[in-house]
Amino acid sequence: LPIVKIAPVYPAAARARGIEGYCLVEYTVTTSGTTRDVRVIEADPPGIFNKVSVAAAEKFKYRPRVVDGEPIEVHGVRNLFRFELER
Repeated sequence: LPIVKIAPVYPAAARARGIEGYCLVEYTVTTSGTTRDVRVIEADPPGIFNKVSVAAAEKFKYRPRVVDGEPIEVHGVRNLFRFELER
């Protein structure tokens, strides 16, 4: 269960050029509820939002999954960041 989800900072160059898009990241939630091994799975346009999306996902905090009374790591958790300018 997510406890803290940080929104990525919209890159200034992309904002100035009116670029919108998305970035899908995948990571592991550790037994302490932090994220690790954050990587980009898909992005459009490629490379524009990757860095800020990874940085935001690295700050997420979760309530760890518990099985038989023990916290376990959860691999393959995904989060989609959408980057849309206000109209």
